[in-house]
Amino acid sequence: MYNNYDYPLGADTPDAPWNAKEPHMVKCEACNGKGYHWHAYNFHTDQETECTEETWLCLPKTEEEAEVKRQHYIQGEKETCEVCDGVGEVEYEEDYEPDHDDYYER
Repeated sequence: MYNNYDYPLGADTPDAPWNAKEPHMVKCEACNGKGYHWHAYNFHTDQETECTEETWLCLPKTEEEAEVKRQHYIQGEKETCEVCDGVGEVEYEEDYEPDHDDYYER
């Protein structure tokens, strides 16, 4: 069945799969768009602290290197961001705001 414009019925329906729009991607706020979380490990207190990538790259890799430099921190774990799965971007979702007209239709 076709309408007057030779489109299949439902083609003008905004929810139709052929009318799907590409998702709008924005920078992940959890990892600041980097895709990872870096941790500095204090081997004297046995604690990890989240740090920036730049700081993590400056830290020694082993305890021996850190002791020679009289430091207490070494490179800890580099974790993939759970929010964006390491991509650094997430899909933008608009906050749902109900129409004011819905209130008056009751």
